[in-house]
Amino acid sequence: MSITTTRPVGLLSQLRTEWDARFADRYITLTGTEISCRELAARLRSVTGAEQDRLLHELLELAQTGDHTAVRVLLHHMQPKAVHFARTCAALRDLNGPDRTSADAVSTAIGAMWEAIANYPLKLREKVQANLGLNALNIITKIHAATETPMEGEVIERVADTSAAHTLEPDWGDDSFHDLVTVLRWALDTHTLSPDEVRLLASFDLGEQADRARIADELGIARDSANRRVHRIRVKLVAAVQEHIRVHGSW
Repeated sequence: MSITTTRPVGLLSQLRTEWDARFADRYITLTGTEISCRELAARLRSVTGAEQDRLLHELLELAQTGDHTAVRVLLHHMQPKAVHFARTCAALRDLNGPDRTSADAVSTAIGAMWEAIANYPLKLREKVQANLGLNALNIITKIHAATETPMEGEVIERVADTSAAHTLEPDWGDDSFHDLVTVLRWALDTHTLSPDEVRLLASFDLGEQADRARIADELGIARDSANRRVHRIRVKLVAAVQEHIRVHGSW
């Protein structure tokens, strides 16, 4: 599903008005229990981890069987992320004005989030919120890819099919799989890292031992040299993220 409009700020107001008038007090049934959309939205904001995954996944199942109320709950929950993409995504730069809140950029980002909801791969039951954000960002990048370089197909494939069971480098943190993928996509989108740098970092931090050996062989360098190169890429990426937070006040 896609949305086109010349006044996305009006679209935001329209969605919020419709939420208050038509959806907030409507009831929806999840796991045999009726709950108002307003209460469900608050619950989605208050829970994390497995409970949030369960609720979002059940809503996605309903949404993909044609339940428009479930769609609107999901869109309401993910709307702040869509607006964030509109303001920060380099793929939408041409649509943004000096205030970085272009109507067209907001409209495109909301449309991408709507499409991500409609086409979410239901086999993915963990990190659902992060997956929705990643999928929407990927849609934005593909739509506006004339001057942008999307993440290489093999890396996207691995990300889509990999569960949170991956063991990552300790310095990335215990809950970092999807955070790392989000950052890698951002690094490509903003040209912070080149596709080759992202491929190398992804192979080392998302792949298995065999992936690391293979990429080192392809580069024609020893494993220790590859480790040092990855370390330099990480330092570069961390510095860019810190600068982004310093300028914008948040990630």
